[in-house]
Amino acid sequence: MISALELRIALIVVAVIVIIVFIVWYRANSKDIVANSITKQDQDFSADIEDVLTMPARDAKEDLPDDLRSEFQHVSQSLRAEKISQRVHAAQQDRAARQDKATHADTPKSTHASAPDGQPDQARELLIVLHVVAKPQADFTGPMIQQMMTELDLEFGDMGGYHYNVQRLAKKHSVYCVLNMFQPGSFDPTLMADFTTRGLTMVLQLPGPEDSLKAFNIMCEHAHRLATFLNADLLDQDHNPVTTQALSHYKEQVQLFGLRVARLSTLS
Repeated sequence: MISALELRIALIVVAVIVIIVFIVWYRANSKDIVANSITKQDQDFSADIEDVLTMPARDAKEDLPDDLRSEFQHVSQSLRAEKISQRVHAAQQDRAARQDKATHADTPKSTHASAPDGQPDQARELLIVLHVVAKPQADFTGPMIQQMMTELDLEFGDMGGYHYNVQRLAKKHSVYCVLNMFQPGSFDPTLMADFTTRGLTMVLQLPGPEDSLKAFNIMCEHAHRLATFLNADLLDQDHNPVTTQALSHYKEQVQLFGLRVARLSTLS
């Protein structure tokens, strides 16, 4: 008869064998599970990769850009085209300027030859023109004009105009003059009582008896005083309102002219 001790030992041995068998079986099957899992994942990734690879084809069918880079390439092409257009335009202008310069070089030169901008040759002579123009239904009368000419120390003289003069070697020299803006362009002192006009033209011809910049500043100051007194508009030679920018441009012209005259005097 089997004793209780032997029964316990037999149960323990059986339990150990069962555990060993289970461990061996689990290890063998776990490898297959991992392998199957990896294979499944590979299949999933391959499907994703295939989907990504087919995206450009779908985008092409839908007329979509392949990526953002293509959009920037289009922008870059547009900018390049714009730059090329600008350079071509600049080259055409430069070529036209050279041709114009060559044409003028073939024509006889004089100290009063017209420059491309319609002004006298600025290498030897410069004209600065300002207009004082009446507002609608507010013509300038002869007595008003005479009063302002007296206050600004202008005297009637050559060309039937009023001149701002300076004394040089016992002789008067005109710095600038004021003319009638309309035909005949002159004034008649004997008829000023009944005279009316809609505008006055102030002309500064350089070089003159005064320093160029000083003469320009004098005429500008007088032009503003005239416009204020006559309640008029101050216009440039192209009949545009005189702005601070326009005056700065005029002043720059005068300064450059002074430098050119000084250089020409040293070369002659």
